[in-house]
Amino acid sequence: MMVSLRIPCTALALLSLLLLLAALGTDHWRVRTTLLGSCHEGLWKSCLNSVCEQISSVSVSLKVIRAFILLGAIMGSLSCFTLFASFLRPQLSFMSLTLPSFLSSYGAGLCALIAMAVYTREFAAAVNVTEGQGTFSWSFGLGWASFPLFLITGVVTLAAHRSSQN
Repeated sequence: MMVSLRIPCTALALLSLLLLLAALGTDHWRVRTTLLGSCHEGLWKSCLNSVCEQISSVSVSLKVIRAFILLGAIMGSLSCFTLFASFLRPQLSFMSLTLPSFLSSYGAGLCALIAMAVYTREFAAAVNVTEGQGTFSWSFGLGWASFPLFLITGVVTLAAHRSSQN
């Protein structure tokens, strides 16, 4: 396979994974202003006026969101790893290393889509109805941005895989 096709695949896979990991690890999914001050929260912690604490009562929906984001990060990591390995050894036995990267990129995109859709559905009403005016924030945006990037990574990797078969 031409190295020139693996380079954009690897760059897209890394960018997608970094966006998903940033969304996973940050606590700016929702932001609102209340009578007590500014509040922002993520998947793991909630902060009020810069005092943060772990989210203690975790709903089933939040557990599902966390699980799918983590699965997406694992699959995205697998995609990056196999793409990096393909520079050292393009074939593993009879199989091109771009094939598992293609599959794991699509899997990561699907997991990100499920997590983001559940989060959006679960918290859209809370963003508008809570005691203060709230909005989704940048961590939420990063999570949504990772989904199409993983799919684009899959498309480019599939094209790279097919060109290596010719």
